Amino acid sequence: MEMDWWDKMMIPMRKIWAKLSKRVVSRKTGLFILHQDVRTCEYEDVHILWDLLKRNETQLTRKRKEASLWKFHWTKCAPLLYRDV
Repeated sequence: MEMDWWDKMMIPMRKIWAKLSKRVVSRKTGLFILHQDVRTCEYEDVHILWDLLKRNETQLTRKRKEASLWKFHWTKCAPLLYRDV
């Protein structure tokens, strides 16, 4: 019985720790190094291309989030649709 509350507390803490550790490790990836190189580059063309890539990436992630939110909204409404059956 005493271990139940411990397990309830440790599982979310492990998830949080895993997410935080991924963020710290991901800063050492090649994409982060590339970002630093682009920031220090003196050519304006490189900065324009980088901005285009980042803008396109944010639009794609926004569309994915909107699609996933729609899926969850549908599951919330589904029990109401089949109430009379």
